[in-house]
Amino acid sequence: MIHFPWQRYKTHEVPFEKRAGKGRTALAAWAAGVLLLSFLALLSGCRRNQSESGFQLWFPTLDEDLTSAMATCPYDGELTVPAITQAILQGPGQEEMELLAAVPSGVELLDWSLENRVANLKLSAPYGTLDGVHRTLADYCLTVTLTQLQGVDGVSIQVEDGPSTGILRASDALFSGVEEEPVEVTARLYFRLGMGDTLGYELRMFRLTENMMPAEVVLEALTAGPSEPGLTSLLPEKLEVHSSWMAEGICYVDLSRALLENMPETPAEQELLISSIVDSLCSLDAIHQVQILVDGETISRYGSVDLSNPLLPGAD
Repeated sequence: MIHFPWQRYKTHEVPFEKRAGKGRTALAAWAAGVLLLSFLALLSGCRRNQSESGFQLWFPTLDEDLTSAMATCPYDGELTVPAITQAILQGPGQEEMELLAAVPSGVELLDWSLENRVANLKLSAPYGTLDGVHRTLADYCLTVTLTQLQGVDGVSIQVEDGPSTGILRASDALFSGVEEEPVEVTARLYFRLGMGDTLGYELRMFRLTENMMPAEVVLEALTAGPSEPGLTSLLPEKLEVHSSWMAEGICYVDLSRALLENMPETPAEQELLISSIVDSLCSLDAIHQVQILVDGETISRYGSVDLSNPLLPGAD
């Protein structure tokens, strides 16, 4: 496969407001920074404790220096979604003096389900009184705790009959641009070269602010199309990026159904389109493979292309 390298950088400032409300809870920059410190300082220690003393519950801490925002305590109860959720709602035991309750008193679990490896929680109205940092910490205490369960990769939280948070994942806080200053990320965006059946790329530099997900920014730029002559976009104009997350070098991207509704007719065109997505995302340093989902579900094929497993890039 031939890849044509455009030499000029394109720099894009991506404002936080552009990403608000797109299938995930928008975390405040300060809260995201605190959570990142917490995860970096505590996650490895928690996993060591977990192997020794069993399942762990996550709660906010009393750390006034904010060097960590969350910590754990052992849990010996039933390993089910409702039982563990109830344990978080009840708060830490009296012997856990350094831990705080994650939610206000009176919050109840009204309903729950487990679909496509996502635990969907419906909580009572008092949970909706949380806002800002407190809501962020409560959401992630539930998320980080429940995703320790086999078969649970994400958590979605709904208050009464209000809107859902979208899918929250423990890895989100580790793969976000959470620094107060903008973060520069360089990627190669792969498009059709000329009118042929090969890919070329243009080099883009994105300046990310707040808690932007690099993979989502790259995919949105890829959908918007190239800025250099000689390249044409392969993705449907109406394609939307619902969410993305990382796990062990694999980037999972959840795209809208427009991907399937506008499928090219020939196998060569289908492969070229998928390669455009995979090669572009894998040009980011942290991504080694890509798993494509549609509306939250894994699909087995995109025409002639096997999508049942994560895909490796074909670019040199």
